[in-house]
Amino acid sequence: MNVQQKYFVLFCAFSFVFCDEPRFRTRFEYDEQLLEKMIRMEFEYGQWEKRVNETLGKIEKQGAGIQTDLEVLRNEREEFDKHVNETMHDIMQQQSKLKAAQQLFKPQHSTVLFRAQKVADYTLSTRNQIIIFSEMLSNVGGGYNSATGKFTAPVAGTYLFTVSLCPKPGKSIFYKIVVKEDVTVNGHVYDVYGYLCVSGNAIVQLNANDVVYVKSTYSSDELLQSGLHESAYDAKSNSFSGVLLH
Repeated sequence: MNVQQKYFVLFCAFSFVFCDEPRFRTRFEYDEQLLEKMIRMEFEYGQWEKRVNETLGKIEKQGAGIQTDLEVLRNEREEFDKHVNETMHDIMQQQSKLKAAQQLFKPQHSTVLFRAQKVADYTLSTRNQIIIFSEMLSNVGGGYNSATGKFTAPVAGTYLFTVSLCPKPGKSIFYKIVVKEDVTVNGHVYDVYGYLCVSGNAIVQLNANDVVYVKSTYSSDELLQSGLHESAYDAKSNSFSGVLLH
């Protein structure tokens, strides 16, 4: 409290005193009583000012403490938000990796099958020549290539392959079903007059991208193209097919 405020309070006190001034016998007695009252009021004012200042100090201290607590809470909230954002980012990354892994191991086709007929070269004059079945009737999964005569497994699983071959009368056919460059099934018809066909099948376990094909193993092999019943169908007696069992 400044000096002007202090004198204002004293003035009000004097006014109160003088207004209610009792009658004294002497001027000295009056001055003595007045001085005593002024001293007492000055002391009480000092005590009151002290209590006010102490209270204000406590309030300021509490306010500073509150500000400190608020700052701590604000920092903790920022750290919590940062942690939450980092955790959500990690979760999203893990979900993306999981989806990618699921997509990687998910079969591309639930059904895989093909059937092809007619051959590109009926004379088969070259030993170990791949027999190319050029006319595709079906190719679900896209595993068979009619340009190369090879089937490439789109997914891993158990497959069944069947081949049917009809040699020209008086000719022969020696064949092998090759799986992963290893002979799995072989058969033949040799120097038979008349119309006779031979067939074979193989059940094999393949991994994705394993290759299967049929090849001729004798340089004098020749397949039927026409002359049996109807030329349009004779060539179709030669066929190669495969299906994913499991």
